[in-house]
Amino acid sequence: MTIVAETPVSRASAGLGARAYWGQLLVLASAMAAAGHARTALSPLQEAMRLDLGFTDTQMALLQGAVIGAPIALSAIPLGLAIDRWNRKRLLIALVLLSALGSALTAVLSDFTALAVARCLAGVAALSIVPVVLSLVSDLAVPEQRGGATTVAIVGQVAGNAAAFALGGALLTALPSADGSWRITMGWLTVPLLPVALLLLILREPARAQGEMPQAGLGAALHGLRGRRRALAAVTLGIMLTETAIGAILIWAAPFLARQHALPPDQIGTLMALTMLASGLIGPLLGGLLADRSQRVGGPRLTLTMLAGLSLLAAPLAAFGWVSSTALVATLLICSATMLLAIAVMGIALFTILAPPAIRGLCSSLLMAGILLFSLGLAPSLVSETTRWLGGEGQLGAALSLIGITASPLAALVFGLGSRRSAAPNALATA
Repeated sequence: MTIVAETPVSRASAGLGARAYWGQLLVLASAMAAAGHARTALSPLQEAMRLDLGFTDTQMALLQGAVIGAPIALSAIPLGLAIDRWNRKRLLIALVLLSALGSALTAVLSDFTALAVARCLAGVAALSIVPVVLSLVSDLAVPEQRGGATTVAIVGQVAGNAAAFALGGALLTALPSADGSWRITMGWLTVPLLPVALLLLILREPARAQGEMPQAGLGAALHGLRGRRRALAAVTLGIMLTETAIGAILIWAAPFLARQHALPPDQIGTLMALTMLASGLIGPLLGGLLADRSQRVGGPRLTLTMLAGLSLLAAPLAAFGWVSSTALVATLLICSATMLLAIAVMGIALFTILAPPAIRGLCSSLLMAGILLFSLGLAPSLVSETTRWLGGEGQLGAALSLIGITASPLAALVFGLGSRRSAAPNALATA
């Protein structure tokens, strides 16, 4: 079967000059920043909230993971179909507002069940923003430039993550030390989401790659995936394994620094913000450049081979949980997050090239569901259970390192097998 290549919608054919093109990308990056900010806002407050409400590590893992991962996995297909059929600008605005509502409710609730519902709303809405943005980015940039465009979007998300850690840590330290100070901090962290919703009003809905919204049923649409199923499966599973390590760091690194290195909240916030910013700028830039270069030179087969190599290099960097020097911990943490983000961006860029344009939104939504099942549904509980198995709260760092050192070689194996079994070196070749 021959797979018909997509007809890309360049910024010129969409009526966009270079300035307007970059302006639209920056608006989309702001939406990704809102997604990262809303999803991460609780992380710097996690230990204070746990102590104030008397929650266990298992309960906190559920609030940060399973209550978000499971619902968004169930909503993946409806969300994907909505992305491929509805106005994506309006969908983005609605999702940003819903994430703000969930964050605001988190600041005022105390009951575990009620908090689980609030975190579910904030997390599902925030993370649903990502496949919407990826769909829009794919229609703004041609395949050979999609790595760079994806980099801009991911940098926005990481900037939102970093801002949440920096602001959360600074506010929590500045407030009087008392029960409930995390609530005030969470309330203030909700405020930046509202200007983003207003900024999205200037976003232009780009023309879709095939000129019209798909009308075929789900079964017929999925039939179009057959020719590239092996490469897509390898990219998807490799990304999910990489995101497992990223999710573990994002959720548990702050409590690890508090417990095993006795750092105060402001220093933890600064260190995590530095980690997010450094890795969030260098990692996506590296991943985007490598994605565009490998796509031009050797297509998906070369990209998958490079992804396998980078994953092997990422494994030893996860040893930060086994060292005693805070400076060395910070260095390894930044390097590990940088490499993992480079792999994730490179993989996502390849995924948007391989996914058929008619159902790219659906494919991206399903990818996001898979990522969340690993990074939110699996990683938080995996860290807490591994910590318990290793001997208790003092082994949190060892658990983080063990998971990172295991996930990266597995990802390398998956990417390598995908490269060897790909039917052709070109993304849109005969299968």
